[in-house]
Amino acid sequence: MRLTSLQADLALSLVRERDDSQPKVNSSTSLPEPLDVPDANLIIRSSDLVNFRVHKPVLAMASPVFKDLLSLPQPPDGESIGGLPVVQLSEDAELLHSLVSMLYPVSSVAPNSYDKVLYLLAACQKYEMVSVQSSIRDEVNRGHFPAPVSGTEAFSAYAIAEAKGLIPETENAARLTLDHPMTFETLGDGLRLFEGAALLDLAHFRRRCRDNLVMCLKSFLGTPGPSSIWVDCPNADSYMSQTALPAWLNTVFSWSNDLFTHRLPTPLNIREAYLTAIQAHSDNNCISCLRVHATRGATYCAEFESRLAQVRDKVHTSFPSF
Repeated sequence: MRLTSLQADLALSLVRERDDSQPKVNSSTSLPEPLDVPDANLIIRSSDLVNFRVHKPVLAMASPVFKDLLSLPQPPDGESIGGLPVVQLSEDAELLHSLVSMLYPVSSVAPNSYDKVLYLLAACQKYEMVSVQSSIRDEVNRGHFPAPVSGTEAFSAYAIAEAKGLIPETENAARLTLDHPMTFETLGDGLRLFEGAALLDLAHFRRRCRDNLVMCLKSFLGTPGPSSIWVDCPNADSYMSQTALPAWLNTVFSWSNDLFTHRLPTPLNIREAYLTAIQAHSDNNCISCLRVHATRGATYCAEFESRLAQVRDKVHTSFPSF
């Protein structure tokens, strides 16, 4: 099968970075203590054989799937413990512990990583627990539940969310990955979580974002345009535009065109680059640029940050592959 240029670039970039990336098995954790729920009339059992005593009406109210399941008559040979019927579930005890805690008026048991938050959201989606899923997302937004921090966590989050059909989390994680290089080192053990064409889909998303950013840059540096305020600088040149621009400004808007070994520019790192460059340029006592920076620099940065954010947000992971 003939590879597209993007497939070849991605494969070559990953192979060059490191060829010894092997998934590592996570160490096992101790099983949680089940909640002490009085007057329970049902046992749900985790995949690692921990029993949770719950109430049928509570499950039925939270989940149409459980409502339908519990409406069926108990099979004659069905397992029971102490007279309570047992329902075997595929989720592990840690996940069920968090899920059950959200069905009762007790303190919610928060997952200790964002990956586990995603698996919890996937369980809610599986059992159609819409209100519980919404509450979890609110907790993440408020910072009460973990969120992805590092590049490795962002890539793992994308892979899990995409595999589980969690659309908002897939979109959010995809954007977070833009702030990091797409290499073996950053992907880490999360590489084993990608299913099907998910990795290639993310590469396509990354390229569409890059292309939009290039167009945004050309527009911002075009003639006429916002960058025309800097043309009076004595060391202006025409490196990136028909309008003569200062060399220090060109360095701000220059970044590697490589899709995978570098992160894509963000409003935050563009502003940092601008402030660093204008500070260095001020050492040359360029009165023109210092005057423009003092009177219009903040507005100039804010406008470019706004445009950059818009073009990054314009691209979606659901765009068809090509």
